[in-house]
Amino acid sequence: MEVGGKILTGAAATALLALVGHAISGESYISGLEESVNTELAAQGVEGVTASFSRDPLSRRATLDGDVRDEIKQKALGTVSAIAGVSRANWKGAAPLAASGGGAPALTSNDGANACQASVDNAIAGEKLNFRSGSAYVSPASNKIIDSVAAALKTCSDFSVAIGGHTDSNGNAEINKSMSQERADRVRSGLIERGISESQVTATGYGSEQPLAEGSGPEADARNRRIEFKVSTSGNDANAQQGK
Repeated sequence: MEVGGKILTGAAATALLALVGHAISGESYISGLEESVNTELAAQGVEGVTASFSRDPLSRRATLDGDVRDEIKQKALGTVSAIAGVSRANWKGAAPLAASGGGAPALTSNDGANACQASVDNAIAGEKLNFRSGSAYVSPASNKIIDSVAAALKTCSDFSVAIGGHTDSNGNAEINKSMSQERADRVRSGLIERGISESQVTATGYGSEQPLAEGSGPEADARNRRIEFKVSTSGNDANAQQGK
């Protein structure tokens, strides 16, 4: 009996050590995940926002906090929900938003569309798609941007994506509009080739009808020549998706 008692005591101790070890490793993982999330927020220029994870019980759900504008909140949600290891993300006091990894459900709310928009914006990272002058030829650098946008959209299958092509005001207005449509179509084809559903993506060329900068000149022209991506919960009407 004494020997048996010692055996049972040893087994219990082994089990206890295993549980303690699991708790330590789990807490270490959560701490590392928390550090990674806050590092990524800083890297994406999301200032004034902090992310935390529960330790009791251990959780991969990120809670964001900070006194920032709504667009910063959405960018923070999009950034965090796209990080591997995060199961869900929510703003403090708000409902959680499902993340893309780990078999979590796809985003389906207006907040989800905004988070997907933030993911696309992060993928572009301030870069612009460039085309050969007077054509719809996509440069190798621009193809890499399309790669990044397609990757960001892989978890946004419940949302519509409107591609808008825009030109400067130089030259013939009808030719500009036709060229902007061709370029938008080329980008749409690029996304479809990379696995984005045809029914999810629309393309519209606006020519010089919707300038970002008024007037003419190299700086204004450079701002007005652009491709825009707008993520929306609405249907396939491109104008509605872009809020025009």
